[in-house]
Amino acid sequence: MYRFAAFIISCVLISEAAAISSDSVQKGVENYLQSRKYTGKGIGVVIKDLDRDSVVVSINGDEMLNPASVSKLVTGAAALEILGNDFCFKTRVFIDGTFNPDSGIVNGNLYIQGGGDPGFSAERLWLFVQHLYHLGLRTVTGNLVLDDNFFDSVTVGPGFDEDSSSRAYQPLISALSASFSSLAIHHRSGSIAGSPVHVDVFPRIQGIKVVSSAKTAIGKSSSIDIRTVPTTEGTNIIVNGSMSLEESPKYTYRKVWQTWQAFGGALMSLFSEYGISINGKMLHGTVPGNLAAAKPFYEFTSEPLPTFIDHMFKYSSNFAAEMVLKTLAASGSGPGSWEKGTAGVLSWWDKCKLPGKPVIHNGSGMGNLNRISAMQIAELLSHVNKQKSYSPEYIRALSVAGVDGTLKSRFKNSKLKGIVRAKTGTLNSLSVHTLAGYILLPEKTYSFAILCNKVGSGQYDNWIVQEGILERFKSVIDKELWTE
Repeated sequence: MYRFAAFIISCVLISEAAAISSDSVQKGVENYLQSRKYTGKGIGVVIKDLDRDSVVVSINGDEMLNPASVSKLVTGAAALEILGNDFCFKTRVFIDGTFNPDSGIVNGNLYIQGGGDPGFSAERLWLFVQHLYHLGLRTVTGNLVLDDNFFDSVTVGPGFDEDSSSRAYQPLISALSASFSSLAIHHRSGSIAGSPVHVDVFPRIQGIKVVSSAKTAIGKSSSIDIRTVPTTEGTNIIVNGSMSLEESPKYTYRKVWQTWQAFGGALMSLFSEYGISINGKMLHGTVPGNLAAAKPFYEFTSEPLPTFIDHMFKYSSNFAAEMVLKTLAASGSGPGSWEKGTAGVLSWWDKCKLPGKPVIHNGSGMGNLNRISAMQIAELLSHVNKQKSYSPEYIRALSVAGVDGTLKSRFKNSKLKGIVRAKTGTLNSLSVHTLAGYILLPEKTYSFAILCNKVGSGQYDNWIVQEGILERFKSVIDKELWTE
């Protein structure tokens, strides 16, 4: 009887301590925000105890705010739950004539049918060509026909058209895309002052032209400007300014302004290196119905979906997010479009019985269109934590505070280093800085979302406040658990 009574009393005390902890955490975070003059609208903070399924902090939790790249948390969860952990993208090769494996000659056309693979890096494209070479392919008497109809013809996503920048984080999207729809532009100084800066491009793509007036200069500082512009033939790389003799060679990444043409141009360059000749032209077209229904000559399989969730979360790849979103649409009834992709995500949201209705126009969070509340994000993360079929891959893909990804340089000297796993969001032109993820303590797991829209004095101020909120939370929790 005594043991039973002691057990009941201990349960009551633990329950009371938890309640006190919740009140004190809320008050502690509120006081901290007031001390930093973060009051009123524009900031949403929610922290949820996932073990007790209870919200312990909510400040403007239901205010709909711009999540920036925290949007990728929604896209990633929907993709893993709908497509599955083992989903792979397929790129298929067809021939409409005869193939002689002894001579390696295709009498007819060679078709490449894209399946939205976000992983066609230069290295993977090389592997693709190597496999075709090993199958015996040497000569195509007809044309190389590129089919990107798995997606619709719209290549600029909603929110991406707000800035015509050639930055690599604003890529064009196509079902046949090479090297993340970007170029790695290598530049190094010449041997003496006044000599031209050496510029090279990776991968090598037919139709890419370098136009450079950049010169080598004396001194430690450089003022080199690199951008890409579209032309009727392809993409021009414009390089201006100067590069110091003392500066080390480096890569700058920029958008390529073609889609299937860039994929085909990179492919043709590799074909040439391998001695595979295309006697006809490179064309944009569609695999004929009778061929598409038959067994392909070759099928190239991507890495599994969690690889690209990793790209989306740790490295905030807008390219991967939009390719995955349009694939969600195409996997239902193609071709994949942003409208169908976002509608599919919202339908999934409703089926999961997640709260409210986020405003989603793209999968990456680019621009000023998406809106979601801190409460909705915290509840999304709570839902994911219960999905044992994919939650390990989802959580593993998040950046670890002070260790890797977009959080590598943050939380360096914090007691939260290695404990917080989260997705960052940054749109400096809109004064949007967001952070959401999990706090993984030995005894408990929490989800959290901190959305800052046009508050504070800039990016670093908001970073300090986000980290301060989580550190204040951890301090109060530690104290209450000790009291308990």
